[in-house]
Amino acid sequence: MVALCNDYRMKALPLLLTLSLFMVAPLPAFEPPTQGQLPRAEARYTPRPPVIDGKWSRDEWSAATPIPFPSDAAHPNPKLTDGGEVRVLWNEAGVYIAFRAIDQTPIQGGTPNGDPLYQEDVFEIFIDQSADHLQWYEIQIDMAGRTYIKNHVVTTPLRLTPEGRLTQEYVLSELWRYAIPQPESSQVASVRDPHTGQWTVELFLPASFVHRRAGGGPMTPCTWRVNFARHDWTQPIASADRKPRFLYWAPVLPGHPHLSPTLMGYLKLKKS
Repeated sequence: MVALCNDYRMKALPLLLTLSLFMVAPLPAFEPPTQGQLPRAEARYTPRPPVIDGKWSRDEWSAATPIPFPSDAAHPNPKLTDGGEVRVLWNEAGVYIAFRAIDQTPIQGGTPNGDPLYQEDVFEIFIDQSADHLQWYEIQIDMAGRTYIKNHVVTTPLRLTPEGRLTQEYVLSELWRYAIPQPESSQVASVRDPHTGQWTVELFLPASFVHRRAGGGPMTPCTWRVNFARHDWTQPIASADRKPRFLYWAPVLPGHPHLSPTLMGYLKLKKS
C-alpha cells in the first residue's frame, strides 16, 4: 500500500451572468467525474535536481512523464496551439515542477503586488499532501514569476454541491483560507519567449512545505491529491470584453478548482 503524504471566489461570475443573457441556450450543466474517472499521474525520483531557471532543459526534464492539459472546447482560442503540459520530479529535498505552454496573448502587470493573480495569465497548482481533503495549498504563478499562495483548511465534514464544489454556506462558515508567504527555500522562475510565445514556469517546493503535515522531513514515496490549472486571458483586466479560458488537469466546475478538493487527481511520487 502506498503511504499518503502529508479566496478566491469566482470574481468572473458577473461577467458570465452578463454573457448568458446573449446566449440562445444555456451552458450544459457540469457533471463531475467519478472517483474512477479522475486523472492519475506519476512523479519520478531524480538524484540530480533540475536547475530552476525557466529555460526548460530537455535533459533535466526528459525523465518526467508529461501531464497534458485537455483541450477546452468551451472557450476556444485559435491563437493558442495547445493547452500546455506539466512535469513533476522529486527527491528527498522536495518537489520540482515545470509547466510550459504557448501563449500569444500575454496578459500581465495589472494585478497589484500581494493580490491574487488569477485575473491575469497564471499557472496554478493545488496540493493536498495528505489526500484527506482537510488541508490543501493553492499556488498561483504569473508570467513575471510573482507567486501568491493560499492555505485552505477545514475541520468538519465537507458539504458539496451536485457539481462537486463546496457549498456556499460551507465556504462561508467552515472553510478557513488565508494567504501565506512563499517558503524561504523555494525557487520560482518564469520566462516567456516573445518570438515563439512559449511560456515556461519552473519551481522547487521544499519538503518542509509540501511534507509539512508529515513532519516536514525528507520526502518519501507517497500519493498526493493535486490539480493543475491555467487561466488564459486575451484582454487586460480593465477590458469589458474579456474572454477567460480555464484549463484544468482534473475537471472541475469552471472557476472553482480551489473549492473542489474531492475532484483533485492523483499524483504518485514513485522512486523505482
